[in-house]
Amino acid sequence: MFQIPTNHHAYEDIDITKALVVEPYIPPEKSREELYQDIFITLLLPYIQAEVDKYYEEYLFTSPTVAPYDVIILDAERLNEYRGFDFRLKIELHPYIGPHNDVGLDYITIRVSPTVNVKIEKFEHIRSYELPPNYQDLIKKKLP
Repeated sequence: MFQIPTNHHAYEDIDITKALVVEPYIPPEKSREELYQDIFITLLLPYIQAEVDKYYEEYLFTSPTVAPYDVIILDAERLNEYRGFDFRLKIELHPYIGPHNDVGLDYITIRVSPTVNVKIEKFEHIRSYELPPNYQDLIKKKLP
C-alpha cells in the first residue's frame, strides 16, 4: 500500500464555480469556420424561432426575435462514431423585442440527423429580463 500526499491548501483560493465554467468556442472573425457556423445557424433559425415563439406566446402579445449573429453554440457533439451524421447541439440565445431589448436568456438543445432532420429536444428558459416602461403593454403575463 502506498499513499500519495496531497496539498489541500493549494486550492483554497480557487472559486470552484468559476473554475467549472467553460467559455464557448467562438471561431475567428472572417474565417471559413465562422462562415460555415453562420450558414448552419441560418438553416436552423426557423426551428429556433418557432420554439421561441411557442415559449413566449404565453407571456407576450408579440413574439421576440432571435438574431442569428447572437446565437452562441455552447456544445456540439457527434452522436455516432466518426463520420456519423447524427448530431446534438446546445445553443444559447437572447430573444429581444424592439431595438434589442432582451426578454430572456434561453438554451435550446437541437438534434440534427438524416432520419429526424431537425428536432428540438429541449427548451430551457434560464433568465428573464425586465422590459423598459414603453414596452410594458406587450406583457400578457410576467415571465418566470
